Amino acid sequence: MKSDIQYPGSEHRSAAAVAAAGTIRIDRMEAIVKADAVAYILFNKNDLEKQKQFLADFGMHLAAQTADTVYMRGVGTLPYIYAAYDFRQQKKALGKAARSGYIGIGFSFNSESDLTALSRATGMPIETIDGPGGGQRVRLHDPDGFIADAVWGRTPVERFPTQSTLTPINTPFEKPRINCTVRPVLQPSPVERVGHAVLSVSNFRKSLDWYMTHFGLIPTDVQCLEDGTPALSFNRLDRGKEPTDHHSLVLMQNVAAQYMHSAYETFDLDSVGQGQQYLSAKGWKHHWGIGRHILGSQIFDYWLDPEGEEVEHYADGDLFDAGYETGYHPLDMGGLWAWGDDVPDMAPKMTPKQIIAIVKAIRSGNLSGKTLGMIKKAMSTQARPWVK
Repeated sequence: MKSDIQYPGSEHRSAAAVAAAGTIRIDRMEAIVKADAVAYILFNKNDLEKQKQFLADFGMHLAAQTADTVYMRGVGTLPYIYAAYDFRQQKKALGKAARSGYIGIGFSFNSESDLTALSRATGMPIETIDGPGGGQRVRLHDPDGFIADAVWGRTPVERFPTQSTLTPINTPFEKPRINCTVRPVLQPSPVERVGHAVLSVSNFRKSLDWYMTHFGLIPTDVQCLEDGTPALSFNRLDRGKEPTDHHSLVLMQNVAAQYMHSAYETFDLDSVGQGQQYLSAKGWKHHWGIGRHILGSQIFDYWLDPEGEEVEHYADGDLFDAGYETGYHPLDMGGLWAWGDDVPDMAPKMTPKQIIAIVKAIRSGNLSGKTLGMIKKAMSTQARPWVK
């Protein structure tokens, strides 16, 4: 499916890049098993108490805490959606293999037989989950070494009481809200669940094929370089005829593997807006928003946690079933949002570490100089006519 993305300035995109998008297709792969939902996300953090406070202000609730781990839940029925481990303890246990920041994601499955099939196909054992809610998992590592858990059998918890019906909206044509006002409560955004993660990867096709094979992901929208090469994919779960989020995992070619952000669903625009007010009042650092994305259509608002890692509140995202055809679009900055605050500067600073990563990527064969140049060109295009 050809690109339908439009934004101020999109008419000035390279005609060659627009024509090339979709000339190199991504075929769906036969999956060992198919995940049903995102279960949780995992991090190593330096200051668990500060991280716990930020996440509480962000809209999560403490599910459990040990000497070296904080488990946070949303207002929904999942026992936890976010686990933060003490990085100092992880370094003691794993040495140089310990990663700071993002370390992995978990996907839930509908049956124990799914875990058995994945365990047999990969040779990895079925283990007991170390966290509230119990359950079982098969722990895999993706091509860049990030954890990718297959999860089944967690015990749900009772959901917290929160708003569940939309406030009536008055339009020029229908005005159902009469003799009543809109007074959103100033409180943290009620986080329902973790919706997706976005990762830079060292080898795009290798990582995408791996997640399609092991978890059944389907590319919903793919962004391509000017020669048509796919470089970024918004991937959804394959739930057959049952609709699912536009994306649960986004993968983008880069010089090295890196966490970009994770996103958490809240109720509506007012929840996003009042959450922004609450986090601002608490002194946390805002990153980008409020606005609406184009691919996925979510209302978004991005924040930086105490260690500078991006987390997103979102509401009102698109849903698709397995029959929806993959869309192909040119890769550019302008396609990130339909309206809202202008995108912040995301250009990487050319540090010695960055130069070393580029050299390693080219020497490894994961990234050619030509591809790197096309990525740089795509991501440095003017996002809007007024954005310098």
